[in-house]
Amino acid sequence: MIKPSPFAILGDPEEIARAEKATEIAWSYVEAGVPSADKERQRMRLVYVVVSLAIERVDEPADLAHRAIHRFQERQRRR
Repeated sequence: MIKPSPFAILGDPEEIARAEKATEIAWSYVEAGVPSADKERQRMRLVYVVVSLAIERVDEPADLAHRAIHRFQERQRRR
């Protein structure tokens, strides 16, 4: 069974591409601080952070990535 991409909720191919690019930018920034055993789960969590932010408003990938990094790290600190 193939799981649908969380990005699919965005609908518009341009929005999806922006969110995917933002995820790559954000992940390249936070990945080093994520334990190896937890990388897959944390990357998926970041994807959902990016998608939730992308739904709120349209940003350029770098701006969206910056907001996603902030939210990702903020939630990480609370744990």
